[in-house]
Amino acid sequence: MSKPREILGECLNAKMCWRIAAVFLILACCLQNPLFSQNVPQIKITYDVFDKSPLDGIKIDPLPVMVNNRIIGGSLYPNQQNAGLRPHDYNSYDHDRDVLEWQQDQIRQRQIEADIKNDIANFGKHPNEAIEKSLMAQEYQQAFSRMLHLDPDHFSVIQAIYTVEHAYMNDKLSFEEFAKAIGQRATLVKQILQREGLNPKNDMALNYGIQKLFSQTNDYYDSVSKRVFQIPPIKYDFQDYRGDSDYTKMFVTKTLRHGSGQCHSMPLLYLAIAEALGAKAWLSLAPQHSFIQFKDNQNNLVNFETTNGHIVSSTWLTQSGYINAMAMQNKTYLDTLSQRELYAQLMGDLLLGYLHKYGYTDFAENIRQEVLTVNPNNLTAKIVDANIKTRAALQTIRAAGKPKEEDLPKYPQAYRAYLNMHDAYAVIDNMGYQDMPKEAYQRWLKSIEQEKQSQRNKAMQEKLRREIQQLKNLKTTFERTPIKQ
Repeated sequence: MSKPREILGECLNAKMCWRIAAVFLILACCLQNPLFSQNVPQIKITYDVFDKSPLDGIKIDPLPVMVNNRIIGGSLYPNQQNAGLRPHDYNSYDHDRDVLEWQQDQIRQRQIEADIKNDIANFGKHPNEAIEKSLMAQEYQQAFSRMLHLDPDHFSVIQAIYTVEHAYMNDKLSFEEFAKAIGQRATLVKQILQREGLNPKNDMALNYGIQKLFSQTNDYYDSVSKRVFQIPPIKYDFQDYRGDSDYTKMFVTKTLRHGSGQCHSMPLLYLAIAEALGAKAWLSLAPQHSFIQFKDNQNNLVNFETTNGHIVSSTWLTQSGYINAMAMQNKTYLDTLSQRELYAQLMGDLLLGYLHKYGYTDFAENIRQEVLTVNPNNLTAKIVDANIKTRAALQTIRAAGKPKEEDLPKYPQAYRAYLNMHDAYAVIDNMGYQDMPKEAYQRWLKSIEQEKQSQRNKAMQEKLRREIQQLKNLKTTFERTPIKQ
């Protein structure tokens, strides 16, 4: 009887050994499987990233605040989504229509303001700061609603710019005055073209006229006072050009009022004037920079640098050293923005203004998600995401007692936050983004003086001069040639 038992025991032991071997085999296969290995990324952990300035100067502070198990910061008025302007066909700009609708919108906004004051009072004398911020940010809730009611593929640049800046300035900005100021500059362009004998319906002529506003002093005839005024060129403002001390330095409104701006406001003003004139021009991006592209008579794209009022080559634009092959391949930089991409960029401006004024909340995340819905490749939204996750990783690691870098995997929550941050950085790295220091940007921008004296720049300027002269000759010939009966 003992012999069969021994044989049975040996069989059982053999089966157990095979099972153990099978388990190890499966584990070995899993560790080699790419899908499995993604959950255990092999990256170098370093806390140096927390010592750097935020990407692109976009600060994310504070993070969302939890109150009663939900994040505070979004719209507390769901019915606001129906407020704002209805979609329009902006092939022709209708100033009076927009002024009337903004006046109607102000009536709706005053009612919302009254509701908000009541809500704040109901929270008591010392409401939660995050809740109060959300309630006081009703200008942004209204602006977001207005932007949502615009058609991303067919919208008024003038109205979108005003919406973004109006939200930040707490209703201290009149749309009527804003549109009138742009209209006056459009009138000046028409006067320039008339004096030079150029067709105001030709795209290149219109762009040529707009560029005169950035490159020289021009005479403006005021039909009301019957007087002529000298209008100096729109100049680059080197003081606080990134809006670190005064965020409104980045606004078109500031450029209109003071005749100076920077690489964010000046190209947008160019586009607003182009819209008022019915001219075609496009915004294009470079690292921490934007400029204008337009087409010459041969349908070739030409770069115009609004910060100095000159035509520039693509070669100079790439000489900053922060545009790599990956950025060019992904069209992150130096490519014309479509109307939809421009809309997303302006929605991104709305997001940045909110972040600068109120910090990160779930409402800010709603705007960011909308930007990505319109343009999944919008760099601003991606950078904001990286900064959010950087701040989250820092806070989580601090909450864990800031363990040694090599010990971080022992703290699952902090480690996961670090990996999320790493993934967000990988996204913008794959788009070709490189963080450009302020000093490097200043050196690159000043190098335009050398570019203006380069042989290639002189050749481009001469080519455009000849094309403009051809337009003048064409108009003269057309006017003097009798019409055949």
